[in-house]
Amino acid sequence: MSDPSQPPHWKQDFPIRWDDDAYITRREFTKFLGLTSLAFLLGTLWAAASRWTKMTKARQFRPAQVAGVEEIPVGGYKLFRYPTPEDPCILLRLGPEKFVAFSQLCTHLVCPVHFQPSSRRLICPCHDGHFSAEDGRPLAGPPQRPLASWAVHLRDGKVWVQPLPEKA
Repeated sequence: MSDPSQPPHWKQDFPIRWDDDAYITRREFTKFLGLTSLAFLLGTLWAAASRWTKMTKARQFRPAQVAGVEEIPVGGYKLFRYPTPEDPCILLRLGPEKFVAFSQLCTHLVCPVHFQPSSRRLICPCHDGHFSAEDGRPLAGPPQRPLASWAVHLRDGKVWVQPLPEKA
């Protein structure tokens, strides 16, 4: 059995000043803050670049036929994917000749929105967000931005969508 007045054997093998073990210099702390800030900056730049790239590509997409006019009843809707297979959208028929198309992704936390014909609203069930079916603007809940929308055209009994023209 070892002598209680003597330090343990492992402390003799690894002589560390324990009071200095947790000490952090200003230089180390500044280096940590600088690297953390750089990581946040790179992440933000990557997110902005990917969004810009997606928006640029969206302007280059051709019109797409989504449905036949008679395929969707007044007050009905159809889900489709545009401009890429990863982008869910919703086409609404609000009147005999009135169609609107929006991204199906809520602008709050990207949950899918669903059409509620009785209130003529698009509802996000995740956080009870409400959008106007007329123009996609937020009406209630946490979303602050309108839904992304697509231009809709009727040609030869077919419904076509395409990116909205750029604002001057």
